Amino acid sequence: MKRAAVSSLFALTLLAICLPVSAKKPEADHIRKLQTEAIRNKKSPVAHWGFEPEKYIQWSNHSLRLIPVYTFGTKDAGQGIDLKSYTGVNSPYRDSKKLEAIYGYSPANTVNPKADYLDQTNLYNIQEAALKAGKKNIILFVFDGMDWQTTKAAALYYSKGDKYKGGRGTGLLFQDYPAAGTSQFGYMVTAPHNAATNVDVDKQTVLNPGGTIRGGYNAEKGGPNPGLPATISNI
Repeated sequence: MKRAAVSSLFALTLLAICLPVSAKKPEADHIRKLQTEAIRNKKSPVAHWGFEPEKYIQWSNHSLRLIPVYTFGTKDAGQGIDLKSYTGVNSPYRDSKKLEAIYGYSPANTVNPKADYLDQTNLYNIQEAALKAGKKNIILFVFDGMDWQTTKAAALYYSKGDKYKGGRGTGLLFQDYPAAGTSQFGYMVTAPHNAATNVDVDKQTVLNPGGTIRGGYNAEKGGPNPGLPATISNI
């Protein structure tokens, strides 16, 4: 680590020495100015978040939904690696103590005695358990925006037919690949620990730790699984 730090310092120093004497000082942060004005005016001439160009930020919080999880090489691989370690009766959403460990408190309307889903942090637990078990190749893919409905839509297109109403599904490679019988499937909660957190980017400081909106997952609003009325299981 010390060597890397020294090398970086040398590179920065060398760059500074190579700059011409007449080089101008950088102007004010233009990007920061654009973003500040966009937040204040709720509109930006250069960018927008969402499908309405007239709104700078259309979504300011996470949606309440469950995201599909496909694992390969986990079934019967041992406690902590097997997806069943975090689903069904082992779901952290059935236990207020486990939820407190994840969120730092017990979120309202989140404990669900029938929960079959895991939490996004459990993906870290799986990787950690696999590493401790001596696994050499641990790979994680995160598809931004790929929920159950978009996967279903893609499967409809490639299969040219409606072949499933819920669960793991079929028609796409990651749905059909059995991994020698070691593949599993489930849903995970992606709710943030909290929302509406204010930060000072320049100082890299959180101004209001804990935000103003707490996290959690209400199954009565978000549903017990996306493919109702089907129930999910580990395949």
